[in-house]
Amino acid sequence: MIVEQNPQIPDRTANLVRKETDPTIAMYSICKRLEAEGADAIAIPCNTAHAFVESIQEHLKIPIINMLKITAEFILDKFGSKAKVGLLATSGTIQSHVYHEIFKEFNFKVVVPDEMHQQFVMESIYGDHGVKAGFQKGVCKDNIMKAADYLIDNNVDIVILGCTELPLMFKNETEIIRGNKRIPLVDPTLILAKKIVNIAF
Repeated sequence: MIVEQNPQIPDRTANLVRKETDPTIAMYSICKRLEAEGADAIAIPCNTAHAFVESIQEHLKIPIINMLKITAEFILDKFGSKAKVGLLATSGTIQSHVYHEIFKEFNFKVVVPDEMHQQFVMESIYGDHGVKAGFQKGVCKDNIMKAADYLIDNNVDIVILGCTELPLMFKNETEIIRGNKRIPLVDPTLILAKKIVNIAF
């Protein structure tokens, strides 16, 4: 396994939402370096980064494992084609429609938080007491649960934790229980990790 961990890559959400620095060149450079170092495939454990993957893939000789696509395949296999999918993700991921485009191929209906509840999602991730600041309980968990409840109230069958840090707030939870409803949580990062293991062996 070859690991490239570069905290200097421009923020993907900042680019997609506010047109700040484009991360494509930085991501492309890392992918080319991994290719040169002998990698057989590339895994990017960032949901929002997949908004840029297609433009990078065409310039590579090795595949980038599309975390969003294998998540869709997992949902189809486990929950069927009629699944109504709730998506918790950064505003960049949602505004890029990167999940929507892939899920359209699978005929999944995707539900995202409204504007108010999306602010709760962003606060749970980027806020002073958000998960990126090192918190996993308290305000960040309360905020993400408000958004999750919104999705559940809109009758989703499953909830995707579509930001790498979100599963940290659900470490020992595989579902959300609301009355007689049990809504499974889907972690794309875990699905990607399992796919890597399958490829390796």
